[in-house]
Amino acid sequence: MSSTFDQINSTFDRLSADWKANDGAAVAGFFGEDGSLVNPFGERADGHTAIAAMYTDYFEGMLSGTSTTIDLAQVRDVEADHAFVDAEQAIRAPDGSVVLTLHLAALMRRVGDDWQFVDSRPFAYAAGPT
Repeated sequence: MSSTFDQINSTFDRLSADWKANDGAAVAGFFGEDGSLVNPFGERADGHTAIAAMYTDYFEGMLSGTSTTIDLAQVRDVEADHAFVDAEQAIRAPDGSVVLTLHLAALMRRVGDDWQFVDSRPFAYAAGPT
């Protein structure tokens, strides 16, 4: 059996493939029915249906044609079927230029041989004091 890190990394690879198709329902499929997302703009979506609607709206607008990569940095097991993850996410325009760089903090739950988001919080770091 592969490690939790490897399993979650594989989940992120599949999520990136669905993101490239700009398929909001498919991306929302990586969230549990009780999942929640607070996007980098502070908008909250609770539940699979609301998350799918949020992604669909963004893929029809500012995220149209984008792709993403998620580089998993750290996984901390929380009980047998949950893990807290830290990752770096890059969202790229159709020409490959980086549109947005985010840090992703998320609680994930093992469902069978797969992992789903329970709570996802992608955000950009604020500039430090000068």
